[in-house]
Amino acid sequence: MAIPLLKALSELHPYVKPSYALADAGYDYTPIYKQAQTMGIRALIDYNPRNEQLPEDNDKYFRPKCQNGHSYRYDSYDPQYDTLKYTQPKECKECPLNEGGTCQKVFKVKVSTDPRKYIVPARGSSSSFELYKQRTAVERVNAYLKEYFQLNNIRHRGKLAKVDFEISILAYTLGKLAVDRLNKSKRIAA
Repeated sequence: MAIPLLKALSELHPYVKPSYALADAGYDYTPIYKQAQTMGIRALIDYNPRNEQLPEDNDKYFRPKCQNGHSYRYDSYDPQYDTLKYTQPKECKECPLNEGGTCQKVFKVKVSTDPRKYIVPARGSSSSFELYKQRTAVERVNAYLKEYFQLNNIRHRGKLAKVDFEISILAYTLGKLAVDRLNKSKRIAA
């Protein structure tokens, strides 16, 4: 359902231009990444290993590892060449292999080699964790609406269901706004 949803988003709301598509591991399929890429959206989807073995020269976030097993650090993304840049780990500064020139200082990986493994920002980076926090916040709101506004027990379809959903969202948003304003006024008074 992710591909039709992405297509409908661009057709129904052409003025809305999302930067990222955040999803859980159930949506980890190459066609979804490619659809998002054709729309100019970066897909940040949890990786689903599907009985695949991790390469020995990479860590769990698919970052390259040095000969001593230390993971390289995500540095940046180059949109011109569609590559992720990883720099040498801090532990390798004093490494004896570094002096001999056998330890590589920079790794560059093309995102197109495997769009499931190599995403922008790179898996395991602080910026990807920050974006992931936004997805979990939305999931908490969805769970709250299902539990307390009974959106998981809707007994009708079509326009009535849409109205029920929209009224629930409106009530939640107004309640959240009121609580935020009360908290703000208490902080100012204190």
